[in-house]
Amino acid sequence: MFLFGVSAQFISYSINSWFGNDTAQALESSLTLSKSALDNTLDNTIEQAAALQVEIISRTSMGGTAAEALRLSGETARFSQVGLYNPADGTTELISNPAALPPPPAEKEVAEELQRHGSSRSVTNINGKLYAQGWLALPAAQEKGKALFFRRPIPDNVARDAELIENARSKYAELTYAKQGLQTFFLITLLAAALLSIMLALVIALYFARRFIEPILSLAEGAKAVAQGDFSQPRPVYRNDELGQLTRLFNHMTEQLAIAREAEELNRIRQEAARHYLETVLESLTAGVITLDETGRLKTLNRSAENILGLPLSELSGSNWHDWPQSVPQYLLLTELFQTILATEHTGKPVQTAYTGGDEARILLAKATPLPADNGGGTVLVFDDITLLVRAQKEAAWGEVAKRLAHEIRNPLTPIQLSAERLAWKLQDKLGEQDAQILARSTDTIIKQVAAMKEMVEAFRNYARAPALKLEKQDLNKIIEEVLLLYEAGACTFDAVFSNIPAVMYADTTAMRQVLHNIFKNAAEAAEEAAQPEVHIHTDNTDGKITLTVTNNGKSFSKDMLANAFEPYVTDKPTGTGLGLPVVKKIVEEHGGRIALSNPAEGGACVKITLPALVEEHYEK
Repeated sequence: MFLFGVSAQFISYSINSWFGNDTAQALESSLTLSKSALDNTLDNTIEQAAALQVEIISRTSMGGTAAEALRLSGETARFSQVGLYNPADGTTELISNPAALPPPPAEKEVAEELQRHGSSRSVTNINGKLYAQGWLALPAAQEKGKALFFRRPIPDNVARDAELIENARSKYAELTYAKQGLQTFFLITLLAAALLSIMLALVIALYFARRFIEPILSLAEGAKAVAQGDFSQPRPVYRNDELGQLTRLFNHMTEQLAIAREAEELNRIRQEAARHYLETVLESLTAGVITLDETGRLKTLNRSAENILGLPLSELSGSNWHDWPQSVPQYLLLTELFQTILATEHTGKPVQTAYTGGDEARILLAKATPLPADNGGGTVLVFDDITLLVRAQKEAAWGEVAKRLAHEIRNPLTPIQLSAERLAWKLQDKLGEQDAQILARSTDTIIKQVAAMKEMVEAFRNYARAPALKLEKQDLNKIIEEVLLLYEAGACTFDAVFSNIPAVMYADTTAMRQVLHNIFKNAAEAAEEAAQPEVHIHTDNTDGKITLTVTNNGKSFSKDMLANAFEPYVTDKPTGTGLGLPVVKKIVEEHGGRIALSNPAEGGACVKITLPALVEEHYEK
């Protein structure tokens, strides 16, 4: 930058010296001399033209014209051209050598000078040659205001010097005008050269610097690749000095890291395969499996665990099971279940427990096993839903009991009834009126109780035996309409809304009537507590399933009833046998369906039966 500043000052000083006062004064002096030479030439030409003017005036005073005087005068030989100029129209009549040179143009200034001074003169350039020309006024009385025009060449030496001086002055004026631009141009050129030199110096410096730091850059790129997990790019060794030794050590390090990563990746793949295998096994299990860490946080679980418990436990992954009731109050029953299962951790024996925290009551067989401390510790909970098994065992036991009761009780009932009737018939005429009334009431009580026992025995027989169903294609909606005819005269109002699609299925009409009659009768009896007893029936046929929903606005199911409604001899009616719903469940299941009880939020009770539908395209078949 210092060199650039010095050079700029030098250029400015040099350019200013070119345009100094000495040069300008020399040019002005030369121009003055040139003008003086031209003025002398013009003065000589005017003096010679004045002699011709006098001759013209003399000749015209004797009666001739100016044109004739010019033709006769010998003075015209001194000029290249002479003629008469008419200021009125600006034309010039050339008398001598008219074709040698073009006439002068009509100039208003010439006429004005003639009028003021009586003469005019100028220097003109014709075909690259300078000529001295002028005009002298003639008396108006002789030539009506015309003027003498004359023209002759300026000497070559004077013309050449004047032209050179004028050209030099013009160029000097142009340079003087362009002085600032010229100075700026030189400075810009200098600046460009300086910048180019600086850039070239930088490029050269960078080139040598890069050659020096190239090994370091190579190591930096290698370190970046290693940071991104790429160990397959060994760095080239450029030299045998310390940097070369460092590069060799770096390559050895990346090689060792690559080997370690391959081993780690192989171990990860094995662990992933083992985990996937374990997950596959867990998902295929029907039993629920839950693992807890040593602090009680939920680690893993399988799908069966959520299905059995009926809760979205996967959303609680990583949380402590002791805190679940605080965030989700309905999980209190689940934590009680966990406490029961964890109590078996030290005994090693499974426990059978009831769980009502899900969508329905379940009986679970569960066990807790501690995990080895080497693997992080914790506990694994394994539980299975044995509700159906326990229910099947109970049903089998009750079926056997029902068979024995039906056989052992039914046989003596008829003799008891006949004996009571015979006693009443034999003793009626032999006893007094009061004793006869006592006998009549007693025998009537015996007969009624025997009838009730027969009805109960018949219910046990129906529960114990499973007659073969006669399945036929039936429309459940029509069967419901036929059964509802029996309840038209009752105090309870039945409202039925049927599916748009016929609820066609394979059904035993008699068994299905028994199911409907039992459900409708129980619903009507439960609705008697309401001010306006109502039973609503709704059927739906979608996705190959027929759903029958029966709700009432009366009494709801008790908690114990919801948990054990389908077990024999479980009822909430004072006079019920507790065999109606078990028989209904058995018939529904024999039709391939399911039955469920619930209490709607708005009150009352609800019974929902789901049965397989006959697909529409198979109706004809």
